[in-house]
This record gives sequence, C-alpha cells and structure tokens, in this order.
Amino acid sequence: MAEKEKKESAGPAAAASPEAEARFPAWLVWGIFSVWGFVVLKSYLARFTPDLNSILVILSPGQYFAGAFLTAAAGHSFNLLAGFFFILSCAGLGRFLLAILPFAAMNLWEEITFSAALGLAAFANAVLCLAAAGLLYKAAVLSLLFISLCLGVLSFKLNPFVQEESPAFKPGFADVTALALLAAALLLDLAGALSPETFYDALVYHLAVPNFYALKNSLADMPYNIYSNLFLLHGMLYSAGLLLTDEFVPKLINYAAGFLSVLAVLGLGRRYFTFREGLWAALIFYTATHALTSSHMASWSSGTEALLTFFSLTALAAVLRYEPGAKIWLLSGAFLAGSAMAVKSTGLFSAAGMALVLFYRQRGNSTKALRGVLLFCLIAAIPVTPWLIKNQIYRHNPVYPFLTSVFGLPQKVEALKIQGFINEARHMGALELRSWLIHPWKITMGEMGDSQYFTPIFLFMLPLLFLLGPAAPAARPFWLYFLAFWLLWSLVSTMGRFLMPAYPAAALLIAAAIKGRKFAALKKILSCAVLFICAMGLYWEGIIFYSQERWRPLLGLETKREYLSSQSALPYAAVEFINDGLTPEAKTLIVGDSRSFYFKKDFIASSVFDKTPVVEWSAASKTGEELYARMKSEGVTHILLNTAEAIRLGRTYGMFYWDSRARDVFNVFWNAHLKEVFARDQMRDGSLLNRVAVYEVVPSRPGKIPPPVNLMEELVMKNIDRKPDAMK
Repeated sequence: MAEKEKKESAGPAAAASPEAEARFPAWLVWGIFSVWGFVVLKSYLARFTPDLNSILVILSPGQYFAGAFLTAAAGHSFNLLAGFFFILSCAGLGRFLLAILPFAAMNLWEEITFSAALGLAAFANAVLCLAAAGLLYKAAVLSLLFISLCLGVLSFKLNPFVQEESPAFKPGFADVTALALLAAALLLDLAGALSPETFYDALVYHLAVPNFYALKNSLADMPYNIYSNLFLLHGMLYSAGLLLTDEFVPKLINYAAGFLSVLAVLGLGRRYFTFREGLWAALIFYTATHALTSSHMASWSSGTEALLTFFSLTALAAVLRYEPGAKIWLLSGAFLAGSAMAVKSTGLFSAAGMALVLFYRQRGNSTKALRGVLLFCLIAAIPVTPWLIKNQIYRHNPVYPFLTSVFGLPQKVEALKIQGFINEARHMGALELRSWLIHPWKITMGEMGDSQYFTPIFLFMLPLLFLLGPAAPAARPFWLYFLAFWLLWSLVSTMGRFLMPAYPAAALLIAAAIKGRKFAALKKILSCAVLFICAMGLYWEGIIFYSQERWRPLLGLETKREYLSSQSALPYAAVEFINDGLTPEAKTLIVGDSRSFYFKKDFIASSVFDKTPVVEWSAASKTGEELYARMKSEGVTHILLNTAEAIRLGRTYGMFYWDSRARDVFNVFWNAHLKEVFARDQMRDGSLLNRVAVYEVVPSRPGKIPPPVNLMEELVMKNIDRKPDAMK
C-alpha cells in the first residue's frame, strides 16, 4: 500500500518528467509569495470582510422549522426525480455514442462526463430539429428521452464499462477538508437550484425565450427581444425541460452541468496529474465559479456559464486525448467545442484555446498540425450553423446583433440601442493599456461591475507559479488553453463569469503546482491558504443565499407564489392572474417590463435594447381608434403594466421615447378602450412601492363607467419626466 501511495503522489506527469532543481533560492520564493499574498489577501479582506455574527445568525436553527417542510420536500423530490430522469436519459444517449464509436479506455470520471456531454449536446440538437419543424411538444420530448434512456441501457450490453487501473489514493486531513468543502458547496448550490427562479437574465431570455418556443411549439420569432437572436443551444434543453414540468428541470440541468464539470476536473486531474490534484482543482474551480456576483450564482439559475464550461471542459479533455490514428477524439472534441459556441458566443475563446493546444501537440509536423486544426474548426462550426441560418432568416444577418455595420440594420431596430446592447455586454469602455493591465486586480477586488466576492486565488497564485519550478509537460497544454482564453476575454470584457470556462485549467495548474515535492513547507502553507480562500467563497455564497431568503420556499416557510410575489418589482401575481384567469386565446402586451418567463399564455414583450411596441404603435397611429385597431390586429387582448419597473427602465434606458403626439394618442386609447381587471399594490413601511395592473382591451366603455386611472401618464411618465437627466 505504501508503495502504491508513493506512486500515486508522484503521478504520471511527475513520473514522465522528474522535478527539476529549483530555479530560484528558497528565500526569494518564500519572500515573493509572502509579500504578494499579504498584499492581495489584505486588500481583498479589507473590502470583503467575513463577519462571525452573520454565521451565528445563519446557523440559528429555530428559524428553519416553522413551515410545511413535508409538503415542500415532496415537491423537491418530484423535481429532483424529473431532473435526474432528464440528465440520465441524455447521458444514456451519450453512452450509446461512446459504445458504438472507437473511443479508447476511460477512467470512471471521464466515462460519466463524456457520456453526459455528448448526450446533452446531441439531445439539444435533436430538440432544435423538433423546434425548427414545429414539433416541439411534450409527447415528442418524452419520446426522445425514453429512446435515449433505452439506448443507454443497450450500450452496456454492446460495450460494458471497463475501469482503467487507478493508483491507490489515501487522503490526508487536508484532502478530507477539501472534499468536505467541495461537498458543502455542491449541496448549497443544489439548495439554490431548488428555489424559484429570480435571475433577471433568465426571466428575460435564458428561460423566457425557451418558454416562448414551448408555448409556440416551434422556433418562433421574437421581433422585440434582441436576446432571442443569440445562440441558444442551452435553450433547447430548457425548452424540453419546461415542457416536462416548470423552471426546476432547467435549473437542475444547469446545476448538473456544474456538478459534472467537477467530475470532469477530477477526470483530468486523475489522467494528467494525480487524483489528489484533481480533487483540489475541483475545489478551487467550483468555489470560484459560484461566488461571482451578488445578484445570482452560476449554479443556482438557468444561465449559460455552467453548460458552456461543461462542454468546453469535455472538449478540451477530448482534444488532449487526440493522437494520430485516434481521430474520434478530435471529432468529438470539435463537436463539443462547437456546442459550447452554440451555447454562447464566448465559446469561441474556448475553441481558440483548443486549436492552439492541438497545434502545440502536433508541432513537430506543422502541415499535419494545420490540417488537424482546420478539421477541428470545420466540425466545430456544425452546431453553430443552425443558429446562423435562423438569424439570417429572421434578421438578414447571421451574427445579429453583431456586425450590423456590415450586414445592415433590420427593420424595427435602432442603431443606438444595438450599440447600447454591445456596450453592456462588454462591460468595459474603450480598451486602454493601463486599464487592461490592472483589470485583473480590479475584478478581484470587486471594483468592476458584477465582480463582487470574486475569488482572490487566481490573482494570488497564478502569477507566481513559475517560482515553484518549471511547468511539467502535462501542464503546458493547460497553460496554453488558459492564456489563450484569458487574453481573448480580456480584450472584450471585464465580466468575471464570462471567464468561467478557463477556471478549470487554472485550478489544475494551481493544484499541480502546490502538490509537488519542492518547497514542501511553503506548499503546505499555500494549501492552507487555498482551503481558507475556498471556505471564504463558500461563506459568501451562504450569506447571499440567506439574504435572498431562498431558504424560505425551500423549507416550506413560503409558497413559490408568496416568495415570487414578494420580490421587488416582479409582477408575478399579475402573471399568475393572466395564466389562471384568462382564456387560452388571451395575448398580453407587457408594458414596462422585459421579464416574460412565467407567462403560460401568449404575450408580446420587448427588451430594453429593442424598440417599444406600445410606443411604436402609438407613433404609427393617428388616433386612439387607430391604435385600438392596431392592438386588435396584433391579437392583443390585455395589457400588463408594471409601474416601478417601467419607471426604472424609462429613466435608465429611455424605453418610453414617444413624442407628445404619440403620447396623446395612447392616452386617448387608454381612456376609451382599457378596463382594469386586476391590480396589486406592493407596500413597504406604509408607502406604495409598486403597482401592477392588468387591463382588458375592450371595443368601447359604457359612458357611465369612468376609465381607470391612467398610471402610465399619472405615475410612470410623471416620474420619468421629473428626472430627464437620468435617461440614457
């Protein structure tokens, strides 16, 4: 056993390339790590200081046991079973592909993650075909899932799994601590995934657009939602999940992608370093990815980063297995890299990093290396192509909303709003050398938008790893991948979570560097620092989870309706009224809000970067009667007005840009053709916080019935007009 443990701690990379003599004297290495670590951690802790009292408040048990826990637990169990069935079925499809294609032997972690990645990507593209054909129905999705599950069972008869021999792993106290922190992070994220969806981007497009497809049973156009033109391969999985139940299956798909990414890091660590290093890398990676921003967590919501990272990571693992004569690894890696790009355009950074790795590994024969890279690029383009075609059909620009200067502007689009979208997506101004050099520091210290609570571990460790010795041959491809991704990202964004697919490579580099034999005492201290930083990330996640009160619906202290209705400016009660109280033919025009996910009946919604339908229709109408006729021609039967959100969007984004004539037309229409059928006031400390109302569009109102109070004119526009300088 001792001999096996010795081999395990050395690992394949170390066995192939024994550690060289230290490049630098010990006193210098100790000094630089001590000074830089002190500067980084002191600055970080000065801004983000943990508070013991908050831990005591969170751990007070009495607050958690006053609700209908058993009822809530039954609902969570159903959601977990539905999510598990979905993931297992997709993994079955992937396992079938592994069985019939000539893949080499894998370890357990690779078997699980490659099956899931190939299955999820293939299933998403199958759902895309259903949507494109107008066949996106529950029965079709269930049929695909059952077929995939049966193929998975068949695959074990065709090609039973044979586990590769693995060196023994005997965990020490630090390893057990790392495993405990990782398990705690995974459990807390699961709790977050079982809470109702409140992430703004999900309510506007990550879930809202797939929900629209599910309502329409097809890949229907959303002319006033710019985000619907982005690549949405993840949305196909979400549409399928929404047809099964509600938002919890998509949320669990997203959570599973994060969980599977952890297993993929373990598999990469086991193959190229040791299992111990894979474990530490998984901890570093996962505690970095979920503590990104105070507004949401990467694994709690139905977003893109988790699936983007999972596809990118498994694609990188496949590329690293590619050798002449084993082209299946190149082809599968390219397909997964293309699937990552079809989830989000920043997947291009992952693909570029992999192309660089491919060329580096075949650098002895540049012609063969270039052919391999070209083949990789051609295959990677396949999953992206349907989304380019969709945009070409709907917007006459395959990459809309980008490159409008080349392809021109579609109808119903304003150039300034497109530029506003691009500026907000970049989260940075004009690129300057000084700002580029210091933005890793500013992101780490929370001085950039959406970078609060970002981990300091990368800024602390990565710049100094060279002091611990030359990179092992196994580490060099990970350096190439990480640096390529980081460089491309740094030129276009300062959004920390957009860098997420590069974190696993960085985590593996850190874990491998601090587990070597040179500078043993220093590396023990660095290991303790890693545990502290990762525990701190878990702490901040717990604080945010508690402060957002996600535990209340989780434990049955509130129903989903009560929780969502209490969210500031979220018109859930009105949406619920529309879903439950209106006829199936109802179609709602949403005014003053871009969030449309929870609708189960047809709607028209506009994003802040699109023209506003009610403004455009008012401007195109000469009278209130013409506006009424336009509403009827569009099929609109009801209007939902969210006053607080309308004021915010009007001030910040100039959503209500009508002139006085168009505004008068709308006011005449309001007085003649709207009937209030629902209203809800949100109060705080005796003051009105928000009013949400639903109005029926009627042919005319009897003369004795006064029109409803014109909240658009008397509340929304008056508040906007008071602060014209705030409008953008």
